[in-house]
Amino acid sequence: MKSPAGLLLSAIELDRTSAIPLYRQLYLQIRKQILSGKMQGGVRLPSTRTLSKELALSRITILNAFDQLIAEGFLASRTGAGTYVGNEWESRGIADEEQRQPPRLSDLSQSMLSLRSSHFRGVSYTDWDPATPTSFLPSHSTYDAFPLAVWRRLMNRHLLKPTKAMLGYGELQGLQALRAAIAEYVFDARGIDCSAEQVVIVSGAQQAFNLLGMLLLNPQDSVWMEDPGHIAARIALQAQGAQVVPLRIDEQGIDIQQGLAECPDARLVFTTPSRQHPLGVTMSYARRQALIDWAAQYQSWIIEDDCDSEFRYSGRLLPALYAMDRMARVIYVGTFSKVLFPSLRLGYVILPQALVEPFCTLRAVMDRSPPTLLQATTADFMREGHFLGHIRRMRALYQARQQALLEQLQQQLGGFFNITQVEAGMHLIAWLPPTLDDDVIARELARHNIHTYALSDYCLEHVLPPALLIGFAGTPESQAQERVEALARALSKMGYLQAT
Repeated sequence: MKSPAGLLLSAIELDRTSAIPLYRQLYLQIRKQILSGKMQGGVRLPSTRTLSKELALSRITILNAFDQLIAEGFLASRTGAGTYVGNEWESRGIADEEQRQPPRLSDLSQSMLSLRSSHFRGVSYTDWDPATPTSFLPSHSTYDAFPLAVWRRLMNRHLLKPTKAMLGYGELQGLQALRAAIAEYVFDARGIDCSAEQVVIVSGAQQAFNLLGMLLLNPQDSVWMEDPGHIAARIALQAQGAQVVPLRIDEQGIDIQQGLAECPDARLVFTTPSRQHPLGVTMSYARRQALIDWAAQYQSWIIEDDCDSEFRYSGRLLPALYAMDRMARVIYVGTFSKVLFPSLRLGYVILPQALVEPFCTLRAVMDRSPPTLLQATTADFMREGHFLGHIRRMRALYQARQQALLEQLQQQLGGFFNITQVEAGMHLIAWLPPTLDDDVIARELARHNIHTYALSDYCLEHVLPPALLIGFAGTPESQAQERVEALARALSKMGYLQAT
C-alpha cells in the first residue's frame, strides 16, 4: 500500500554553488531515482509547499522541475490529490532485477573463466605488501631496498626537459636506448648474442606470452608445457585454442622423451630452464640441446622464460637456450618486474630475426609501446651501472633472507615441513606429509591471514606430493622468527601440529 503522506526525498542534495539551475538539479535527481527503481510507480510526492520548506526552495523552482517531469511522463498530477510517480514505472526496480541476465561473453572469455586457476581468485594485492607480517607469497620481492633516490634523479632528468619523442607515442619496438642496453646486458649475463633490432619492449612478460600465442598458434595446435608449470603462460596459450600437453619435471628439467612419445609434432614448448617455475630445477645441458634439436627437426618453437635468473646464490648459470640455438627456433622472454618493481610494467622479447616484423605488426594492432619516460629511465639505470649494482645487492639480501627464514622453518616446523635451501629464485618448496591436501591447507591459512600458494595449483596432472610455496624475498631477517611463529600458530589452530 502506498503512503498517502508522500516521500521524504531526503536523498535530494542540491549544490547552490553550481552553475546548474536548482530546478534542473531537482529534476535530474528525481528522474534518476525513478529510472533506478528507487521511486516506484504510484508513489505520491510531497506537496510543493512541503518541499519548499524542507528543501529551502521557492515553489516556482519546484513547480518548474515538476512541470518538466510531468511533460516527460515521469510524474502525473491528479487534481485535488497531489503529484505521483507515473504508473508505467510500477515495480520497475524489481522487474529490472528479475530480467537482468548474465552478460553475454565471447567464447574466448568464457573459456578463460573456466581455465582461470584458483591461484588468481581472491588474491588481494595488499597481500604483496612487504609490511604484511604473514605474507609468504612467492615472487614477493622487497621494495624498501630499491634505490628510489637514484631512480627519481634519472626520471627527473627527462621530466625537466621533455622532448617531443618523450611525450609522443614512442617507437613500436620500444625505445632504442633501452633495447640497446638490454642487448648488452643479456650478452654479458646470459651469453645471448643479439642486436637491439631483435629486442621488442612489451608491458611485462604476460603481454609477451599473449602476443606470442597469437603469433605462433592456430586453434588446436599442441603445446608442450612443464607440469607443474607457469600458470599465466599456460592460460595465455590456451586462450589461443592450444591443446596443452603436460610434461613431467625430473632432476634434469622437462621430460623431452615423454613429449616425443605423446606428441612429437607440438607447435611449441614453453619452458623455464634457468630456474624451473615453480620447482626450481635447472635444466641440464643435455636436455637443453635435445630440446633445441627437437625444435629444429619439427620446425617448432621454444619460448624460454628466464624466470628469476638474476637471483642465483651459488654456481654459475648454464647458457640460455637462446645462446645455444643455431637454428633460430628459440624466443627469449625477460622482465623487470622482479628485479626492479612490478608496477614498472616493462618486459622484453628477443626474437629470431624472421619473427621481428610479424611480431611488431601484431603488436601494433594490439597496443603501442609502454610509456617512453619509464623506458628512458630504465635505459639510463642500466647504462650507468645502477642495474648491475642493484642485482648484486638483491642477491646478497635475498640469500641472507632465505637463510634466516629457512633456519626458523626448520627449527619451528621441521617435523611438519620437508624443506631445503634453493640455489636460485625467491621461494622455497615446503613439502607436506603425503596424506594432506595442500590446496585445503593454503585456503585455511589464508583465513588466518597467512598467505602462500599450494603446489597443486601449478599442476595439471597431480603426481607430485603436496607442498606449499614459501616466498622468502619479502621477509626481512629480523622478522623471520615472528612470521614463522605466526605460521606455526595458524597450523596449530588448524589441527595440523601436535601441541607440545
